[in-house]
Amino acid sequence: MARIISLLFCLLLGFIAISTRAADPATAAPTPAEVSTKKLNNRYLPENEVKQITIDNQPYDLLVRPWEGKKKLGAAIILPATNGTADAPGLMAFVRRNINPAGWASLSLTPPTELPAANFATAATEVTSPGAAQLSSPSNKPSPKIKPEDNSKHLQEQEDFLVQSMSQLDAVGADYAGKRILITADQSAGLLISLLSQKKIADPDVLIVINPYREDEKLNQALAEQLAKLTLPILDIQSPDGHPASLETAANRKILAVTLKSPNYRQTSLALNLDNESAWQNCLNAIKGFSARMSGAQ
Repeated sequence: MARIISLLFCLLLGFIAISTRAADPATAAPTPAEVSTKKLNNRYLPENEVKQITIDNQPYDLLVRPWEGKKKLGAAIILPATNGTADAPGLMAFVRRNINPAGWASLSLTPPTELPAANFATAATEVTSPGAAQLSSPSNKPSPKIKPEDNSKHLQEQEDFLVQSMSQLDAVGADYAGKRILITADQSAGLLISLLSQKKIADPDVLIVINPYREDEKLNQALAEQLAKLTLPILDIQSPDGHPASLETAANRKILAVTLKSPNYRQTSLALNLDNESAWQNCLNAIKGFSARMSGAQ
């Protein structure tokens, strides 16, 4: 009897602790206002470096660093990989901070988000039942992150987000007259290539894409032709450790550019390991040299 009473007492204490934790504001689910505030997550930076743009009545960070030294060539617009921040650690943040002495101001945008992975749950009553249907995805392909019915809607939201972001740069970049180079990576690069091919955003003077790809296989295969048909100077940087979807189209991107006689297309292979700053410096050198030469802003 004493053991039963002791067990009931422990269960009661546990229930009280859980209830208290749920009521604690520090551990409760974030409110919509708190979620919105998380988009503005660069408070550690100098105050004059952090600007905001507004998209669908929500503020998003735009990080601005002026050019340094005597050269004043223009501005580098930087769009990090999706689901990141305007100052996501790694190569893009390194470029943002170190391209300024070469005469380029840097305007770093908050990238669009991805949908969370779909939760294809199985009801408990069905766990022991033999499968009535098989998976729709091939066994040698990863399971889709997004349900098909949500995919088109979300892709449109990503494109709209980027179009609105880019449309607000003129006012912020007015202090940095000159050429415009656009530097982007991964899925963000794939999205921007698509927008440029559809003429939904204005062409920059120079486009730099790093490991470009799309999550959707059909859209990913279309990237090579979209990129090759652009008439602006393009530096296509591919790293051996890039996303498999980017590596899959790398050869075709180069072949099509040659076939369509794109005179301003260059593809280069660089190792871009996340813990290798010397590789980042090599990438920055390639960006600076190509941008100055192809924009005529030397």
